[in-house]
Amino acid sequence: MSSVKTLVDRGLAIRADLKRLKKELDDITARLEKLGLAAPQEELADEGREGRRWFAKGTALRIPVVFTADKIVGEFKDGSPLHARIKAAAGTHLTDFFRAVNKHENLFDDGKKFRTHAKDIFGDAAPDFVVACRALDKDGLPKSDIKILWDAGEEVAS
Repeated sequence: MSSVKTLVDRGLAIRADLKRLKKELDDITARLEKLGLAAPQEELADEGREGRRWFAKGTALRIPVVFTADKIVGEFKDGSPLHARIKAAAGTHLTDFFRAVNKHENLFDDGKKFRTHAKDIFGDAAPDFVVACRALDKDGLPKSDIKILWDAGEEVAS
């Protein structure tokens, strides 16, 4: 059986390797995101989802890089400019989407469900409401996620 000293030393070596590998993977991820933003993109396979994708091709697999739809606001302060913007777009339906608890919290756990409910409530006017609900960065640009789906690799055609 291994001694405590050997186990500790090996554990520390593994942790150092994991830290180094995580940094390397983070760097690769950032480079692929940048390349994907500049490359031609296609619609997502799930027609119910908004966003685009690009395939980063390796030797044996191509990895989807997904550019998600604009994020929906998770919460906002009562009486804030964001509250006013969303309330103006929602009309009498604000409580169909947000719960007020000294702030308004999104009732949906993902943007697809939120957008589907908006379509059910507002019909053709849903896009205007969704635009009002987008999370914006400090420059007023919509926030979104970019995800590299390492586990969704597909074989590269020869």
